[in-house]
Amino acid sequence: MDMPDAWAACVSAPAKINLTLRVHGWRGDGFCELTSLVVGVGLSDTVRLAITDSGRISLSCDSNELSDGDDNLVARAARLLAQRTGTTRGARIELEKVVPIGAGLGGGSSDAAATLSALNRLWRTGLTEAKLSELGAELGSDVPLFFSLPAAVIRGRGEIVEPVRPAWSGWVALLFGGVFVSTKEVYAALRGAQEFHPADDKRIDAILRAARADAIGPHLINDLEPAVFRVSPAVERLFRRVQDAGSRFARISGAGSTVYTLFDDETEAGAWAENMKRRELGTDTAVVRVPQGDARAS
Repeated sequence: MDMPDAWAACVSAPAKINLTLRVHGWRGDGFCELTSLVVGVGLSDTVRLAITDSGRISLSCDSNELSDGDDNLVARAARLLAQRTGTTRGARIELEKVVPIGAGLGGGSSDAAATLSALNRLWRTGLTEAKLSELGAELGSDVPLFFSLPAAVIRGRGEIVEPVRPAWSGWVALLFGGVFVSTKEVYAALRGAQEFHPADDKRIDAILRAARADAIGPHLINDLEPAVFRVSPAVERLFRRVQDAGSRFARISGAGSTVYTLFDDETEAGAWAENMKRRELGTDTAVVRVPQGDARAS
């Protein structure tokens, strides 16, 4: 890693969890129509950026699971911004991964959003946040929501984002499954089953009004869970064992392998995480806060 003063910006890219995720059907463009209430959590990757005059964009990543080539979402985000704005400047980017890959926590999408936002500022390209969100939607359905954390309701295929303010502020205990789950495979499994449901805004409203985790728990839902379990029986086994351990409000986040549950008290969240470790469930745990302010800070 380079010394901190070598970088023009050091940006956090937070993870997310889906408190609700309802899938309504297939769109004409091949994407799913969905509604989801999403909150950011205090688990973040770090994106470091240095500006160059060469026009070249280079990326290094500390994860052996990710490419640092042109197919990486961070590199794609930088090149897309350069192409659309016509800047002749370049960037040297370093990505430090903490958010597990394929875990349903949106790490790659958050990295891309953080890169767009930081380079827009550093390159002085002058795009509005709305325009950056539009560019993000070209990279992936989850990217736009990361411009509206700490909490948002997303609709459409994910490109329609409404920032919201939940009444609850508490702790999220994450149990990492240690399994990479392909979002593409999950949606393919969903297409075969046609497991669709109508919009459920009353459920979202109930969560937004609730001030305690035990009032939120009964409203948590994820329509992708059955498809995730078909793609990865290991994730289903983990989830069932977590439920058997007394975690009745546990859920899977998005299309990934992370199991989460909510707590009002950090000590209780930590005790849950320790219980999962004693039972040798998953590969690791984290207890993180739901941020109250802007989840991305320079």
